[in-house]
Amino acid sequence: MSEAKNSEIGEPIDRPSIYRTLLIAFVIWSAHFAISYAGVLVFPDAGIARIIAIGAGLIAIAALLGQVLRLRAPRSPLALGSLGLAGAGVIFGTFPAIVG
Repeated sequence: MSEAKNSEIGEPIDRPSIYRTLLIAFVIWSAHFAISYAGVLVFPDAGIARIIAIGAGLIAIAALLGQVLRLRAPRSPLALGSLGLAGAGVIFGTFPAIVG
């Protein structure tokens, strides 16, 4: 049985790179939330918690943008949607630290 490593034929959901992108987007979003929440739990009512949340947010957005740039053309709408959703989650998760 021969496997075509780089030939991604079929529907977008059937391709392994789409699953990988979905997983990476969720992991980045989850890591950002865990780090931000841990910062607030360890340093309650302190400015360092805001710095941790904003720093984690910037790193998470940079990682998501790096994933967008790594996607090969043609880019799947499903992969871009998952990265966009994760990006929105990171931004809205960091927003309370900025205004609070």
